[in-house]
Amino acid sequence: MTIPYYRFIFLYIFLFALTFIGHSQNLIPNSSFENYIEETRGHASLENISDWYNTNQVQPKSLFGTPDHMFINEKQPLKGIKDNFKPRTGKSVLGLITYMQRVINYREYASVELITPLTKGEKYQFTVYVTNGNNVAYGGIASNGFGVYFSEKKIRQYIYEPLTVTPQYESDDIMYTTTWMPITFTFTATDDSKYLTLGNFRDDKHTSFKYINYDIDPQCYIYLDDLTLIHIPKNDVPEQIITDIIEEEVIVKEEIKIEPKVTPVPPTKKKEYIYEKRPTETQSSIYITSYDITLNIWDDKTVDGDVVSIFWNGEPIIEEYELTARKKKLKIRYENGKENKLILYAHNLGKDPPNTMAVQIKAGKKKRSLSIRSDLGKCGAIRFKR
Repeated sequence: MTIPYYRFIFLYIFLFALTFIGHSQNLIPNSSFENYIEETRGHASLENISDWYNTNQVQPKSLFGTPDHMFINEKQPLKGIKDNFKPRTGKSVLGLITYMQRVINYREYASVELITPLTKGEKYQFTVYVTNGNNVAYGGIASNGFGVYFSEKKIRQYIYEPLTVTPQYESDDIMYTTTWMPITFTFTATDDSKYLTLGNFRDDKHTSFKYINYDIDPQCYIYLDDLTLIHIPKNDVPEQIITDIIEEEVIVKEEIKIEPKVTPVPPTKKKEYIYEKRPTETQSSIYITSYDITLNIWDDKTVDGDVVSIFWNGEPIIEEYELTARKKKLKIRYENGKENKLILYAHNLGKDPPNTMAVQIKAGKKKRSLSIRSDLGKCGAIRFKR
């Protein structure tokens, strides 16, 4: 019996899809932390989450690293938990301290054994969703240094010390977000790694941080949810082949129609601004309730000839302006659907590097003073949210 052409094409695509799904298996068990032993009062040790374990397996009687299992328990609500975070999916998340003010070099790490080990030389994609809390920062500090480390053998933390390993991924920028933010990266396995460990692998000397709000025990606390680790096969059928096959199948079923030739109009080239040639580091975030914003800017330190340009939502609001001790007033407006970011571009470093600008922000009844630092390698920025 002869198989009709279009059925053969559909069979081919179906078999390819099955192959792709097989390649796309998530290698991280209990990746959303929904499989746990018991419901407590919304906060438990990491041992309550199936498959995951505390990298500190020694657990001395003194202070030691203790990552958390955080979840929403409507039956036994813990005051403040529901106000502070909402899982991206389900009821459960992983919680880690990446920096603590009162204890020098205090770190927490969470580890898990992969479903199947990585294969040396093969390519993989890792994704994790991270937030500092839904409404307020839990601990009052934001930091950089969050890392992802794959290893052949179990690694162990003995008290609360930073682990001296080199992670495959590490965040250089200070991270602060009240919504779930994805972190995604691809890498080629350098060995047949079997374990995954998450946390801040830098010591305090190499960790940067920023105070977000007041807390009696300042620390940087992050929530993690919905992890994926997917193998990227070398010999996948290119996406263009599938597109071509589908187009051929359509030709079999329908008549070919000749459309009049239309000369495409070249798109208008967007003007490129100088700040786009440098990476941007978000150094502060501020919440406002008013759309109209008034700024006062001046030199944050000794007046030393700092020359700056300032950009709001990608457009310049002042260019090549020399900062002085006298405040200069500027007005901007919050725009829905845009990033709403104030970016400082440094044209020089002045006599006392880096180029630092003080900003007084007034939006409605809210008034706050911040500073932005920029140099000749990157631009500092303040993000506005409402």
